[in-house]
Amino acid sequence: MAKMGRPTKRTPEIEAKLERALGNGLSRESASKFAGIGRETLAQWARKDATFGAKLATIESEWELRMVEAATNGITKQPKLAVDLLERRRPAWNKETQAARIASGHSTIAPALVIALMAAPEKQAQVIELQ
Repeated sequence: MAKMGRPTKRTPEIEAKLERALGNGLSRESASKFAGIGRETLAQWARKDATFGAKLATIESEWELRMVEAATNGITKQPKLAVDLLERRRPAWNKETQAARIASGHSTIAPALVIALMAAPEKQAQVIELQ
């Protein structure tokens, strides 16, 4: 019996566009626009085909790892990158969290920051202004 319904837009070309976009850090929403499909269509494909969904997740994770590695490698040249990275990855380091602590009367310096600064070699220690 012939398959009925609308033909799929999922082609190797569309998949390649999605992989390229996600591999360069675009969100799934932006990647789907780039590939010419709807965000929900991409979500359905990922749900219905676990292998495809896992492939997309792997591509996204690999991009994130490349960005973290790049930031980590840049820390020796710009130590503030370490604080920026920690603020994004660890809620306790976040500036907004620190502002909330000020408002509630708690300490404004995260204990982890004090420990990290004390452990830093003296020649690399720099004053980092928190905004």
